[in-house]
Amino acid sequence: YKTDLTGKVREIKKDTLKNSDVSSFKNGEYKTYITLDEIILYRTYGRGYSKDRGAQWHGRYASTEFAESRIDVKIRLALKPEWLNTRLVEEIILVPVGTKINVGLVAPVTLSTGTVLEGGAEQVILPYDWPQEWIIGYRSVTSKPLMSYPQFYDEPPKDNCE
Repeated sequence: YKTDLTGKVREIKKDTLKNSDVSSFKNGEYKTYITLDEIILYRTYGRGYSKDRGAQWHGRYASTEFAESRIDVKIRLALKPEWLNTRLVEEIILVPVGTKINVGLVAPVTLSTGTVLEGGAEQVILPYDWPQEWIIGYRSVTSKPLMSYPQFYDEPPKDNCE
């Protein structure tokens, strides 16, 4: 499942992004948009055993696609282990009208083992200062593939990721 942005965004002049952001997009290709309607995005994160390292709720990278499983999100979002994202929690984000976002496909990455994580999911870079109030739900991401749309809850799961 994927959030369809058709009619919900208007393309504007392309933002100049940092090289690290540009390189996160496949072939460095992305477009900048203003939202014309509220849109739903998903962000998978998790800090594991460290409270001060790893992916946290307020990161800028999100997707129009929810995680079907931990391995699915690792491959489609090309998440390297050294980024310390345990992929334990997914939040659903309601982005309001008038928000500037940058959208493209996730670039593949090569792990130190030579394994290539293909990427290819639709990636959205959110504004630096997006508020926690945009989060409208949370869920645990499991190792088993989903068979239907996931259920989200008001509170984040207690998976050592808060």
